[in-house]
Amino acid sequence: MNKHLSILAAFLCLIIVATFPLFLNITNYIPGFFSTDESYAILWNSWLNKFSAVNNLPVKNTNLISYPFGIVNSGAGYLWFFINYILALLTTPVLTYNLQLIFNMILIIAFLYFLVYYLAKNKFSAFISAVIFGFCPYFFVRSWQHLGETYLWSLPMVLLSLFLLKQNDSLKVKIFCILSFILTVINFNAVNYVIVIMSFFLVYNFTYYFIVKKNRNDASVERIGGYFKNIFIVSLISFCIVVPQFYSIVRNMVIARKSAPSGFNLYHRPFQDLFEQSAKPLSYVLPAVVHPIFGKFTEQFIGSPLYGMSVTEHTLYLGWTPLLLAFFGFKRWRLKRKHSPITTHLSPDRNREDFYIGFFVFLVIVAWLFSQPPWWNIFGFKLYMPSFFMYKILPMFRAYCRFGIVVMLAVAVLAGFGLKYVLEKFKTKKSMIGVTALFCGLVLFEFWNWPPYKIIDLSKIPTVYYWLKEQPKDIVIAEYPVDTSSPNEMYRLYQVTHEKKMINYTIPGTYANKVAQEIRRLSEPKTASILKWMGVKYAVVHKDDYLKTDLIEDKEDMEKIPKNRSLKFVKSFPPQECPDPKLMCVQKTGPIDVYEVVAPPLEPSPPK
Repeated sequence: MNKHLSILAAFLCLIIVATFPLFLNITNYIPGFFSTDESYAILWNSWLNKFSAVNNLPVKNTNLISYPFGIVNSGAGYLWFFINYILALLTTPVLTYNLQLIFNMILIIAFLYFLVYYLAKNKFSAFISAVIFGFCPYFFVRSWQHLGETYLWSLPMVLLSLFLLKQNDSLKVKIFCILSFILTVINFNAVNYVIVIMSFFLVYNFTYYFIVKKNRNDASVERIGGYFKNIFIVSLISFCIVVPQFYSIVRNMVIARKSAPSGFNLYHRPFQDLFEQSAKPLSYVLPAVVHPIFGKFTEQFIGSPLYGMSVTEHTLYLGWTPLLLAFFGFKRWRLKRKHSPITTHLSPDRNREDFYIGFFVFLVIVAWLFSQPPWWNIFGFKLYMPSFFMYKILPMFRAYCRFGIVVMLAVAVLAGFGLKYVLEKFKTKKSMIGVTALFCGLVLFEFWNWPPYKIIDLSKIPTVYYWLKEQPKDIVIAEYPVDTSSPNEMYRLYQVTHEKKMINYTIPGTYANKVAQEIRRLSEPKTASILKWMGVKYAVVHKDDYLKTDLIEDKEDMEKIPKNRSLKFVKSFPPQECPDPKLMCVQKTGPIDVYEVVAPPLEPSPPK
């Protein structure tokens, strides 16, 4: 292990540079880019965990938002909740976020490095594979928006454990295998990936040994049979340990199927989403939109059927350098097969290399097919893809383009073998280091993502929330415009500072949301009366948000708010800018007015 420490230290330096300037102020910055808002939900949940623990409040069912009706704060698995809960108690929400991100980056790189080192027996191959997988654009766009999707280290970890178990079925290896399976459930999408990877790995094993190599003697059957048996045992033990978490998922899926599919229904997604959030022809080959040089070229394809609608979901760029190395590795593998047929006797290393390169070539094809839409329409004929059938079983998954990370993993491993074959032409260690550095430099350049910096400054928020924090602890506030079409994550982020209950963040389809729609017009006296019934003390009016809307009635409503005698003007807060113009921030805002609700209470329409 000591011989790899210097390499891991080099990886840490690359992480610091690639996430710059995050490490300069890790307690106040988080990664993010122009469309970020879901990261605020992670920060809010971290705050809720600690706030609830300190004040002896429930975490799962809370009325701190969607007051007075409350909301069920569900969706996260036990392991994810446990990690966030412990970190929340020990650190701040920002540190909770950043520590997970950095930890995930280090483990992704480390496990991919040791996986390829185990397969190729070559440090240079392992190094470039880890760079390709650990610094790929897919990971960075996830880190800017979906922290849970950065828990990807279980993929190389599971593969490494499966390969080790194939060579050595000792108790230590079995425990490592069980641990890798258990930790996968931190990220539900990773469970989906691992199930597919394992299933096709077993299929590949059977095909390779019994059909391709025609190894059907008793010893071979017993050896492969024993391996399959070991996989079944460790899988069963792992499942028994995490069965409470899977039980809750299955239960929620059964309940969710009784209601219509929706973007807000975590366990029953709309089928149409599978078309919108599947890989497109150019998703894998065009540079990321965030690339400072080539991104502008890709930007013109966003929204087209060739690339896709979402910057986050369709950033699947594999990189031309990794693809060329992977292709070179594939060609050399095919050439070696031609000159040394696999039906003949091979050395153990040659035999193992042939097996694993073949598997990762197979995995590229399988993962690419899984990332496709439910069907291809070829001259009126529907050719069904795996996502069509997967949705029938698991309607909780909709973004099958995310299988692109499995494609990236397989390409990274093949690129490592490609570099190994390239380095066979060089005799000295210095020349090998130089060639490896050259290819790594090309990869990092292709995957580069700043300037501008992908950082959000959370050191300060609008002044109005510091003022609210000083108000009595038990008051309730209402943020306007009210978020009725979809919950406003920024409103929840502000709550981390002011710590007051608020009526906002209602889920469409609930009674709380119907009430929110009833009180959209703050200029109406009836709205103020319903707010009073709900216990609201202050209405916080974001004037800029009214002006950004395309609806004339919303702009007219804002202009009439000061004329509503059921509201008493309290204070006006001027616009604010970001402390550092080079960074995005949450302090930037337009003018904000605060009104006290002085109307007589009026109960809203009863639920139907």
